[in-house]
Amino acid sequence: LTIFTSCSKNNAFSAFDIDQKQAKSEDSLQSAKFFDGTDIKGILSVIYLNRVLPDNYNDREYFYIYLYTKKEASQVEFFLNGKEALEIEKLKPENEFSNLTSFSGDWQRYYLVAFKIQGEVLKLTVKTPQSSTREILFKKDN
Repeated sequence: LTIFTSCSKNNAFSAFDIDQKQAKSEDSLQSAKFFDGTDIKGILSVIYLNRVLPDNYNDREYFYIYLYTKKEASQVEFFLNGKEALEIEKLKPENEFSNLTSFSGDWQRYYLVAFKIQGEVLKLTVKTPQSSTREILFKKDN
């Protein structure tokens, strides 16, 4: 019993040099591919900010999204449970959320996206004129 309790403060992120906020964001991070039929046209990564930064992001459903598409998309649309985003803010590669991930690149596009508060299950999709993602599923913590 002593051996097991001495290790109980360790978790999957203990071996890495990241703080608790980064650990929450890495745990919340999900990715999806952009498809045009069966062809992959890009990739998107999403962090549900309400889970990672609940003190700052709680009046709407907030997502930090970064994406890359092979062909520059003239328009990007965001949907949560089939409803369009209320607010979309395009961000610079170095932004207030950059510290939440271990990855950034000038070749990606970054967004802060807000939706109306919704139920316990959140299904996010992103569309461009050439392609779209499959649903990314987030379940709220109870």
